[in-house]
Amino acid sequence: MAVPNSGTLSQLAMAQEALYGTYGSGSITGPISLYDMVNGGNTNGSGNSYPAVNTGCLPNPANRSSLALTNVAQGMGGGAARTLYYNANIGAASNLSAGDQLYTDATLTTLEGTSYNGQVGSSATTTACGTGTTWYFDTNSSGVIQQNVLCQ
Repeated sequence: MAVPNSGTLSQLAMAQEALYGTYGSGSITGPISLYDMVNGGNTNGSGNSYPAVNTGCLPNPANRSSLALTNVAQGMGGGAARTLYYNANIGAASNLSAGDQLYTDATLTTLEGTSYNGQVGSSATTTACGTGTTWYFDTNSSGVIQQNVLCQ
C-alpha cells in the first residue's frame, strides 16, 4: 500500500508505511521522528530504526559517493592546481553545469565556497573539457557553479 494522495495524513500511518509498506497498520514503537523516517535510522530519537529514503540529499550520506574534478586552478587558472569533488550521480565531469555543487573533500561535506576557476581539459573523465581547451567556471559561497563558461 502507499501513502494516499487525498484525505488526512497521519505521521503514525506514514511510519507504518516506512517500516512495513502498510499505510495505517503495523506496530510502531514511539516516538516517531520525521527526520529519521526521511533520513533513515533512529539518530533523532525514534523508537524504530527506519530505512533511508532520502539518499541523494544532505544530511543523509547514504549512497553519496563522489567523483573528482582534478587540476582545478583558482584565479581563472592562475593559482595552484587542486582537486574538487561532486556527487557521483552527475557522472563524468563533462556533465557538470551551472547549479551543480562542488566540495573540497571526497565525503562531500565541505563546500568549495566562492571561487573563480579554470581547468585545462584532457581525455580523462575528471576534466570537463577535452584536450586543447580550458573550462572556466565560478562558484558561489555554497559551492554552486554559477557561471559555466563552455570549453574554450
